[in-house]
Amino acid sequence: MLACSVGETNTELLEIAARKPKTDTQCTSPFASPDLSKLTSCGQGRGHCFDSTKTSFGNVDACADGSACLPNKVLVANGRPLRGCTFYLKDQPGACVSLLKVDVRKNKDSLKQDVCDADERCVPCVNPTNGESTQVCTPTGVHERSCASSAAEDDTASCCGGLGTCIREDAVPGGSEGKLDGLGCPSEQVCAPRSLVDGEPVKCHAAGLSGVCLGICFAKQLAGAKSVFRGDCGPAQVCLPCAIGSSQDVPGC
Repeated sequence: MLACSVGETNTELLEIAARKPKTDTQCTSPFASPDLSKLTSCGQGRGHCFDSTKTSFGNVDACADGSACLPNKVLVANGRPLRGCTFYLKDQPGACVSLLKVDVRKNKDSLKQDVCDADERCVPCVNPTNGESTQVCTPTGVHERSCASSAAEDDTASCCGGLGTCIREDAVPGGSEGKLDGLGCPSEQVCAPRSLVDGEPVKCHAAGLSGVCLGICFAKQLAGAKSVFRGDCGPAQVCLPCAIGSSQDVPGC
């Protein structure tokens, strides 16, 4: 456990993992309607194994044969969009997405269910951090032929020495409004903790309290703590207690 004193200087080597490359999947063949009775069940019956190259619905677990464990609702959609819902942040339109999608499952405690089924969460149609489509509200399903995938450039700017990501000011959750600075981001953007924007908050423990790791750049979010400790966080980070983070709508708390 590491604590810093006023006026103390510390120098540490900080290594930031590279971002995963973005990919775009283009499916040009007609939608298909497979017979689920002829497919192998997976995901505790919530999905079936299907050729992963014939759908743009990605980031799901793999089956034993290497195919994708796709939600049943996606397999039978035949081009229809998923059920609509209202995303909790600023009441944006969204879609009910199965927990079989890995990133949705990772964030199931911070995403809201709204009108979705118990094994689904409401995901926004537009990513609030960058204004780009999340593709969850578009026609979905599986296709007759394989789709084409290509690498897409990730133009998201980083900040806070790589520990932060620049996002739009209007995408900041209500509890954190006014607690994020620009830190070199473009106009009308602020620097938000990278792990929280990516949906992968790192949990920690310090001084007997549970929390999430934040870079020391995010001083305003940490201001509610009378003292801060690194706990089991990495270099240039401290552990923000969830007793404070939950009031700021910090994911993971």
